[in-house]
Amino acid sequence: MKLVRPLVIFDVEATGLNIERSRIIEFAAMRIEPSGDRMPYETLVDPEEPIPAEVREITGIKDANVAGAPTFREVADRIAALLENADLGGYNISNFDVPLLRAEFGRLQRALPVPHDVAIVDALEILRKYEIRSLEWAHRYYFGKPMAEAHRALADIEGTESILFEQIRRYELAGGPREIVATLRHPYLDSRRKLRRENGDVVVCFGKFSGKTLRAIHEDEASYLDWMIETLDPEIADIVRMERADFPPPKPRLEQARLFDPTRR
Repeated sequence: MKLVRPLVIFDVEATGLNIERSRIIEFAAMRIEPSGDRMPYETLVDPEEPIPAEVREITGIKDANVAGAPTFREVADRIAALLENADLGGYNISNFDVPLLRAEFGRLQRALPVPHDVAIVDALEILRKYEIRSLEWAHRYYFGKPMAEAHRALADIEGTESILFEQIRRYELAGGPREIVATLRHPYLDSRRKLRRENGDVVVCFGKFSGKTLRAIHEDEASYLDWMIETLDPEIADIVRMERADFPPPKPRLEQARLFDPTRR
C-alpha cells in the first residue's frame, strides 16, 4: 500500500456496543508515515462510569485498571495530534471504532480531527469482499476438505449438520438450541441487538427510549410497546409480547387539570 499521507491503524475498547452511550476504556494506535516511520500510542481511559461485567470478562479491563487513568477529555488533544492529516485503518472501524471516537469528541463539542476526505481502510470490508464465507468455505475451514455435491439441497444440509455439530464441539457450546443461541447473543436477546437483558429486565437499545426498560416504557407510554409489536420484526415483537404478558395493566394517564384562580378576573 502506497501512502500519500499518514495512516493511523487504531482500535478501541469500550463499555458497550451502543455508540451514543458507550465510553472508551482503552485506545491504541500506530501512526505510519509515508516515509515508513512508525509512532505507537496506547492508553487506558477512565470512562467515568463503572465497566459492565460482560466487558470486564471480555477485555480483562477492570474498574481498578482505569482508576487514575486519564479521562478522554485529558487525552483528546494527544489523540487529535495522532490523527492529524491522516487516513484511518483497522478492523470493523467503519461500524464501531470511528463512530464511537466521533461520539467521544462530540461530547467535548469537537469534530473528529481527521481530514474532510479521510479514507477508512477497514480489514473487515476487505475480508467480506475477497473471502466469501459460503457453506463450502465453512466446510473446508472446519474439516480441511471440500463438500461432496455442493449446492445440492441434501448435500448442503448434510454439510451444514456436520458444521453445526463441529462448532458446538469445538467451542464447547452447552445446552440445547435455545441455550446455545442465548450464549451466543448474551446479553442481547435478538439477532439485531435491539434488546438486552440487564438485572432481570429487558432494556431497549435503540430509538427514543434507548436505555429504558420495557417495564418503564409500559408504565410511561404503553402505546410504544404496541408500536414495537406491530412494526418491528417478529423476533423482537415476540420478545416484547412475552415480557409484557407479565406486566400489570398500565396506570391510566390523568389529564392535567386546568388551573383556575377564582380571585383573578
